[in-house]
Amino acid sequence: MKKLIALMTTALIAAACLVSCETRKYKQSNPDVLNSRQIKILEENSLPTEMSQLNGRQKGGIKEIESAFVYLEEEYPGVEFEYISHTQAGLMNTEDTEFVPVGYDKEDDRNIVTVNYDRDGNYSDDYMLVAVRKETEKAIQKYLESYFGKDNFKVYVRPRGTELQFGDDINEESVKNGNVVSVAQLLLPNDICSEKKLNEFADKYKSIYDVYRCRIGASIIYREDFDNLTYDLYNNTKLNIIYNLDIRKHQ
Repeated sequence: MKKLIALMTTALIAAACLVSCETRKYKQSNPDVLNSRQIKILEENSLPTEMSQLNGRQKGGIKEIESAFVYLEEEYPGVEFEYISHTQAGLMNTEDTEFVPVGYDKEDDRNIVTVNYDRDGNYSDDYMLVAVRKETEKAIQKYLESYFGKDNFKVYVRPRGTELQFGDDINEESVKNGNVVSVAQLLLPNDICSEKKLNEFADKYKSIYDVYRCRIGASIIYREDFDNLTYDLYNNTKLNIIYNLDIRKHQ
């Protein structure tokens, strides 16, 4: 089942344009002076806290992490971020630094903000996809409740692109009508939903697809799997699928 979902997710990513990333030049000031948060990150990773004691890759990494922090602070004033991880340049010659906004569940990978940095000094990030997710999920949940009823389904939404920008009012209405493009996994218990009902829902949803712009992978699963399912378990558990359907505007 996970292989099926992985293949479906790959197709969904290819179909949606990631329009939320902003790219600009940034040059860190005082790159050779370690500050308190750099020292904290080094301590947490059992590394020396003196610049002179770090090797070349460690020096480059801790400088790039700080540059990513400052970049986010300038792009999104008032939003606090917590450092998660850093990947130094590989074949693609880009640095990736991961953060989570303070107050968000760091165990949910949909809350991870990735800052990309290339050797020409270009920075980009996907923070706005994290910023719009909760309201997007609320809007889609409300629509699904009108069809299946409350507590009769579970849906996990992941935005893939958005026209909304930092400072815009983000609510259930503003994320509709093409302002957010997303993908979702809809899970339904077999004692609530039949293949016929799911097919009927798919036809109805396609008629209003442009309101939500969310491509849905819908699966009917056994009630015993459904009851205790969480997003984390969904990501890490092999579910027994009774019936699976990819719902999008054009099929």
